[in-house]
Amino acid sequence: MNTKNILIYSGLIIGGLLLGYLFFGGTSEPQTLDEHISETHTDEAGNIVYTCSMHPQVRESEPGNCPICGMELIPADQAEDDDGSSQNPNAVKISQAAMALANIQTTAVREEIPEHTVQLPGKVAVNQNLVSNITAHFPGRVRELYVDYTGDYVRKGQKLASIYSPELITAQRELLETARFKEQNPRLYEAARRKLSLWEFPEETIRQIEQSGEVMEELDFFSPVSGYVSEIRISREDHISEGTVLYRVADLSKVWVEFEAYESEVSQLSKGDEVDFTVSSLPGEQFSGTIDFIEPFLNDASRTVNVRVTAQNPDTQMKPGMFAEGEVISQSNQNQQLLVPRSAVLWTGERSVVFVDVSQNGNPAFEAREVVLGSRAGNDYVIKSGLEAGEQVVTNGTFKIDAAAQLSDKLSMMNRNPGSGANRGAHDHSNMDMGDSSENAEDHSGHQMEQMEEEMEGSNNPEVMDMRLEEMVPEYMKLREALTEDDFDAAQRHIKMFSRDNFGDIEELRAEFKMISERLINRIESEGYEGELYKQYCPMYDGGSNWVSDSEEIKNPFYGSQMHNCGETVEKLNTEQGTSN
Repeated sequence: MNTKNILIYSGLIIGGLLLGYLFFGGTSEPQTLDEHISETHTDEAGNIVYTCSMHPQVRESEPGNCPICGMELIPADQAEDDDGSSQNPNAVKISQAAMALANIQTTAVREEIPEHTVQLPGKVAVNQNLVSNITAHFPGRVRELYVDYTGDYVRKGQKLASIYSPELITAQRELLETARFKEQNPRLYEAARRKLSLWEFPEETIRQIEQSGEVMEELDFFSPVSGYVSEIRISREDHISEGTVLYRVADLSKVWVEFEAYESEVSQLSKGDEVDFTVSSLPGEQFSGTIDFIEPFLNDASRTVNVRVTAQNPDTQMKPGMFAEGEVISQSNQNQQLLVPRSAVLWTGERSVVFVDVSQNGNPAFEAREVVLGSRAGNDYVIKSGLEAGEQVVTNGTFKIDAAAQLSDKLSMMNRNPGSGANRGAHDHSNMDMGDSSENAEDHSGHQMEQMEEEMEGSNNPEVMDMRLEEMVPEYMKLREALTEDDFDAAQRHIKMFSRDNFGDIEELRAEFKMISERLINRIESEGYEGELYKQYCPMYDGGSNWVSDSEEIKNPFYGSQMHNCGETVEKLNTEQGTSN
């Protein structure tokens, strides 16, 4: 009986096991390696799999850097824990680890009255309202000059010259004759005195003639104003006629500073705007004045408009002809407008894109938004449409998020058609064999994303990223040539293709040229160019700087005529891949 029960129970147990296998284990398929990694975050050998927070298709068996962006790889389970989901299908989801590594920062959209900062080059000039022409009121001959060189300071009433004039002798005799009968005919006497007074003779000289009763054959000529002699038009023994200009005297207690404003800046300037300026010959000194005149005509040659400031000139520190640099902070539009920092905008000519923070529940997510730009206001842009006040926009790490958006085939600076898959292929590394090449890629791309951000976010005109090299290179060569010749005006014209900035002097422009050169070199090396181009290097400028030349001959654009031949040809740039697209 016991043996029979044991057999029955054993049969039931075995049958149950068989049924369990058939129902629960018999129909399962073997896991693929990707499914195993996704579930356990380990490979077949049980080792932890590492991935990139921004490029989850990268899978490595050991810690290191991402072969695409150079970020440090993290365990796949940590990446999954950090990754949140957003309800917005157009948003780019970024893990908390990626946020920290990319140093992504946001700033709120502000609603303020925009302040436009305009840099103006200029020059100190004589205030023409304080210039006096000292003229002769009677004919005669110059006998002596008491002020005989320009630049001399004269005071009002100071003796300038001695003049012999028959008309003066006649006028003195009339005065003496009428003085004898002034009681009987006072009107005639007053007329004789007035004649000498209108000739600007001092009252003291007229009294002296009356008291002495003698006619002075030579009369001294006196200055009617105080100032510096800027011009002398007579010499000793010159014959002069009535109306002849003898001296030109300028009062320099107030001077004009004449600035040049480019036509694109004129609309941001108004009469009454305060200008703070410095004079190159007076380092450390700060001056200020207000705009009192804006010329109504544009100079066709320089494409500038003259803007004039009247400034106090204590101790005549500012000399006419000195160069000046002015800055105007203008609120030409008194209406409040939306403002975002310049670093938030990815500008491609036809399109302007910003990334808006649409994070939910602490899970970072960013959405690309096309905006319509207004004018530049200092370090900000005016936003005409596309944003609302208070929204958070990315101001640091913008290009890293844009790269992630391209990989996700979402709206980005270079992707106008999200969801089409057009941009994913160019960046998709999911099918790459990382075994042999990842180490090499790491050597050359370890800091690629950081470098791209530094180079591109420093630019104020990412439109060049859409231009063909055939358009860029010729204009770049003209810009380089202008800098080698220290031609600031020509350089400002040719840099307009690459930058929307306004530059106060040629040194600011050269700093921008360095960044332009680095971006151009990167494009030529990656795309190729039909023609001979050389990468040249100056070890002295800003810790070492590269530029592109179409000749092996060194002509340094960073120092111009100061060190024209400083530098060396590093290499011939890649020109074998054909023309750029």
